[in-house]
Amino acid sequence: METESEQRDSEHSVKPGKVLLALLYLNVFLFFIVLLFGKSEYSITESINLRFVTLHDLFHKKELKVVNVDSVLQYINPIDTSSFAAVLMADTLIPIPEPSKRIQFEANKRFKALERFFKALLELEQGSELIRILHYGDSQLEGDRISDYLRNKLQLRFGGNGPGIILPIDISNSRVSIRQSESPDWKKHAVYGDNRRLKNGLYGIGASSYTFDGKFAVKIAEDTVIQKVYPWADSLNRKGDSAKQPIVQDSGIFVWDTSYVPIYEERTVQQTYLRFRNATRSYPRVRTYSRATLLYGSEKPFGLAVSADSMKKQLTVPAAMPLGKAELHTGTIRRSLTLNFKAEESPIVYGVLLDGDSGIAVDNFPMRGSSGLGFEMIDQNMYSRILKLTNTRLIVMQYGINVVPSPRKNYDFYERMFDAQLKAIRKAAPDMSILVIGPSDMSRKQGGTYVSYPNIPLIRDAMKNAAYKNDCAFWDLYESMGGENSMVAWVENDPPLAAKDFTHFSHRGAQFVGEMLYNALISEYAQWKKLQLKKMKESQMKPILVEP
Repeated sequence: METESEQRDSEHSVKPGKVLLALLYLNVFLFFIVLLFGKSEYSITESINLRFVTLHDLFHKKELKVVNVDSVLQYINPIDTSSFAAVLMADTLIPIPEPSKRIQFEANKRFKALERFFKALLELEQGSELIRILHYGDSQLEGDRISDYLRNKLQLRFGGNGPGIILPIDISNSRVSIRQSESPDWKKHAVYGDNRRLKNGLYGIGASSYTFDGKFAVKIAEDTVIQKVYPWADSLNRKGDSAKQPIVQDSGIFVWDTSYVPIYEERTVQQTYLRFRNATRSYPRVRTYSRATLLYGSEKPFGLAVSADSMKKQLTVPAAMPLGKAELHTGTIRRSLTLNFKAEESPIVYGVLLDGDSGIAVDNFPMRGSSGLGFEMIDQNMYSRILKLTNTRLIVMQYGINVVPSPRKNYDFYERMFDAQLKAIRKAAPDMSILVIGPSDMSRKQGGTYVSYPNIPLIRDAMKNAAYKNDCAFWDLYESMGGENSMVAWVENDPPLAAKDFTHFSHRGAQFVGEMLYNALISEYAQWKKLQLKKMKESQMKPILVEP
């Protein structure tokens, strides 16, 4: 006899036949859904799409484009050498890249956007000045990736030493060209991210400025709070640098969630300092520099204790507002440099320049989370002065990957926003050579397979259009690395050339990108120089007309 409890369990148990029947009904229902939908994607909003499997997709497996890395990189050979002769020899063998991988110029304006930079390179081959290249970008540049290799090749070719401009705070703490540390009381003010903003626009050459106050906060505990969380809100919309339109957060789509809020205690530093140690595994030229300079702004003089290798000295840095340049006269530095600040009121520090006496300096400015926006916030007079003071001859703008993750059908809005940044730079430096680098490939998992985001070419074209509107050159990194689905090939290469996030290059991969960028620049420079020599020769061959 079954007990009453056993009878109830038997009545409520799920029979295998019922499960199979339910699955059959579900599959029939899904099959009719597939028949109803003629296309695989429907747009609900600009940033929200519904995807369905179509009948065609069920019976016709889509062929994914497969990129052969060896084919893409067959003429790209990164070298780690200190031999000028080897680099010069390699330059004579650089093939002219195929059109999609070359530096691109607006129609009928070849060389124009980079002509002043090319003239500076030509003068550098015959003279002994120091010129700068500013390499701005997003997190793809963190750790001095790409810039580090490009710097080494250019310094081997045209001369130069040192890592260039170093900013007081490096959030990645992974820079390969130099090791830096600072006292914890430094505060960052920047045009991007969640950093503090300045009302006066006195941002430095890295689109950021730094001050100290002798105090810092230490986390001592955590508190719990219950707050609203908006599942559809994109992180770019909640932070300072956004290439998107604001999301209207409907009170009906949030959920309550518990989060942990840190509790801090304020403490005082014994000494405000900046310390730079030469990296033992970096390129030989970057490990030695002879010119150390402080870029700053201050309404009052302040003290500076300088320690470089075995040399120590005390300086009084004069007042200079908004911009001053203090040569530290350290002589050649081979190991380390420490700056101890002594001031009642913090100066504004824009950066420390670690250079040679001549040649090329390449400065690395990674802006985590940035879409290349915020440059219009910099005081234009200030920016103009600082570019002249540092003898900057080329600005490289490498952005785009932070716009990719939420695909849209149209990027006119980003073209307008990026155009405004280039206009602001152009207004501050009308004759500056500017090179815009488009986004690299990025992949997302779709149907169990990693594939390229479909909107990358649209973002690339928006950036190129903005570049041409402002007399800038353009380099297509997406096509240069292989185009659609190339990031998958870079990640799966042995050794890997990109990280498992299918977004960022590995150190090795960054060397290949640096080599491709160097080749693209130098091949254009070689063609430009050849054209100049031809013009000079033709002008010398013209007959002199003498009036009768």
